Amino acid sequence: MKISLDWLAEYVSWDDTPGELAAKLTSVGLNVEGLEEYRQTFPEVVIAHVVEREQHPDADRLSLCSVDDGTGEPVQVVCGAPNVREGLTVLFARVGAVLPGNFKIKKSKIRGVESFGMICSANELGLSSEAAGIMELATELAPGTPADELYGFSDTVLDIEVTPNRPDWLSHIGVAREVAAIYGTMVSMPPVWSFQPSSENLGFQIKIEDPDDCHRYGAFGASGVQIGPSPDWMQNRLRAIGSRPINNLVDITNYVMFELGQPMHAFDRAKLTGDTITIRAAEPGTLVTTLDEQERKLGKGTLLVCDGDGPIALAGVMGLANTEVTDSTTELILESAFFNPKLVRTASRGLGLVSESSYRFERGSDWDMVEKAALRALQLYHDLAGANILPAWADRQDPDRKAVQSIPLRLWQVNRVLGTSLTTDQVAQHLQSLGLKVQPMGNSGKGSRNAVDMMVRIPSFRRDLFQEIDLIEEIARSYGLDNLSGGSGFCGAGGGVRDQDDLMQRRMRHWFSDCGYHEMVTSSFLGSGDNERLGMSEEDPRSQTLAVINPHHGGDTQLRTTLLPSLMDVVRRNLNAGASTPVRLFQINRTFWPAGAKRTDYLQKDDLLLPEEPVFLQFAVAGWRRSGLDGIPSDLLEIKGSLESLGTHLRLSLELEAADSEIWLQAGSQWLIKDRNGKVVGSAGRVDPGVLDRFDIELPVAVAEINLSAADLTPEPMKFQPFTRFPAVRRDLSLLVPAETNWSSIRETVINSAGPLLEQVELFDIYRGKGVSEGKGAFGIRLKFRSQKGNLKGKTVDKAIVKILEGLSGRLNIEPRSQD
Repeated sequence: MKISLDWLAEYVSWDDTPGELAAKLTSVGLNVEGLEEYRQTFPEVVIAHVVEREQHPDADRLSLCSVDDGTGEPVQVVCGAPNVREGLTVLFARVGAVLPGNFKIKKSKIRGVESFGMICSANELGLSSEAAGIMELATELAPGTPADELYGFSDTVLDIEVTPNRPDWLSHIGVAREVAAIYGTMVSMPPVWSFQPSSENLGFQIKIEDPDDCHRYGAFGASGVQIGPSPDWMQNRLRAIGSRPINNLVDITNYVMFELGQPMHAFDRAKLTGDTITIRAAEPGTLVTTLDEQERKLGKGTLLVCDGDGPIALAGVMGLANTEVTDSTTELILESAFFNPKLVRTASRGLGLVSESSYRFERGSDWDMVEKAALRALQLYHDLAGANILPAWADRQDPDRKAVQSIPLRLWQVNRVLGTSLTTDQVAQHLQSLGLKVQPMGNSGKGSRNAVDMMVRIPSFRRDLFQEIDLIEEIARSYGLDNLSGGSGFCGAGGGVRDQDDLMQRRMRHWFSDCGYHEMVTSSFLGSGDNERLGMSEEDPRSQTLAVINPHHGGDTQLRTTLLPSLMDVVRRNLNAGASTPVRLFQINRTFWPAGAKRTDYLQKDDLLLPEEPVFLQFAVAGWRRSGLDGIPSDLLEIKGSLESLGTHLRLSLELEAADSEIWLQAGSQWLIKDRNGKVVGSAGRVDPGVLDRFDIELPVAVAEINLSAADLTPEPMKFQPFTRFPAVRRDLSLLVPAETNWSSIRETVINSAGPLLEQVELFDIYRGKGVSEGKGAFGIRLKFRSQKGNLKGKTVDKAIVKILEGLSGRLNIEPRSQD
């Protein structure tokens, strides 16, 4: 959309340069792709008087003229215009002038007579399509005065990229609203025709066969129309934005379309038949001739405007030649309508006929502008074409049209999403500056999560606003995206404040994806008998489920209380489909516990009936039969390692404690998961073979679940520790460990016994068999010592080793293995 700043200034004021205005418009969403200076100038074209006119000696249709161009000496010119005569004031192009189309004026000889310039018509200067004769000026300006004094025009034009959801920006008024919001000024609407009460009839009634095809159709009448050129100011504005002036009637409808955004079409009333204008679908194969004199065959879905004899316009696309306005037209019927965007798009694309009209109708019309734009055009018909406006008009509307509903807006949500501390009055001011109407609800200052602070009424020109988040986006545009707090928000810097739990979940998703896990998207419903397959007892609170009365999908109705059945379903499907093993999966989803904790921040007593909705992280390794150290299944080792690595990555304390807690996990192969406060927040282990069998899964599955809603997800603060300049000392120990002793107790004893110089301890081998006493195992551990003060001596490390061995022997009955 090209926007003339000269034109725009009629409706709104601003106090910046064009470049600064363009930058501010871009910052609020109107992407200004270009800024061009438009100049209509005529170098070496001047006002002149025809001093003398004679017949050309060798041509009947040419005149030999003597022209006073202000240089002091008459100039001889050969002219072919039929209306040239002595005494006329004209526009004269001197030798050297360059006219539109790069037409250079040179000294020439025409039928044997020299000519030193050219007397110009409006068409030759690009001022009109009229080429019947030269321009006859009514001015007292002296000969030699540059033509720019009369017809020169300069403007700055913005080239704006308009997104499909903002058809209101396809008009100068639409852009003026945005300018007014930016600069805190007001929009001045142009004058429109005011109807006086009358009992007269337009002479036509409107019939719409299907209101879904045409939601509104208005017809307005004018008589006594005088067709002629548009005034210079209108022509200049149309040229500046790339529209060619034709005559006052055509220019007015185009002008109002670019001004208000509503396409309209004028019919020659004398060419209409019958007393009914009908809007209906075309019969496939119908032949029509459009205004561009092209015969077109219509396909299915084309919408027509018809009179008593048949089609008179392709609705929303182009008029037909059989009702075209011509120079002899004196009576008009003006159409202003709200056509179905889909049908206009279908017809336009099907016929390969894209017009300024179809471009706007495809994006949706403004219901209120149907009438306002017509009244604006009628005012211009009256002022610029001498028309008598008929006091009656016809307006047919969809009887089932629903009024636009107001949208509730919560101040709490506005500030949460944008990361701001706006008050109710400030939010209302931002919305009102954009033309939205606000009704406060009396909750100012409370900032409650669920309290509606205002109802916002959406104007007809904003067809893109449907829900609360749309309003928040508008507030962000008005407030200024650059003013939003950096480093916050739902998506990147400059947005709203993201909840800490949301940030942690996002980091979890990224980490699991980077580690080769695939995220699952699963249903919130339990399948029939899922809890029974898990072996869940009736005493387990999770056995109580909540049923959805009307689930819409026609399937399961019980909301899930655990994520495991959905995991089992995904594992079974992937293994049956031949997925390569191991299959690594994760999900972060809600469960629903009717028997869970009740809300304490409820607003209504009915809120106490709602279930607790904890969010769980679940990840699993399926189909891995291999074993690791000491015969421990590799999938269990990976689950354990992933939990430890995840805790390190997120700076969370996730401790594992060997204990049986879940009936569906294999006894002796599961852990409790505790957070930094020692609170049990989850479990991990291998799924019991009986459960796998009931879910028709033949391969092993290891799984971990963490209740994110219960866990302390506050990251440990990061601490700076300088790099040491001194090398580490490593020692390996081989220990004879009783079978009932686990690695965690060994590790804890080593750390407590070694002293401050121990930096790391790790298990690298377990051996049971020949050379090792029955009931014991040989554990290989690696110790790393380091001092921040200097190089460690062997004696110092030996003393630490002695303390470690003493601790292991005294507490766990572990002895060093003989090296024999």
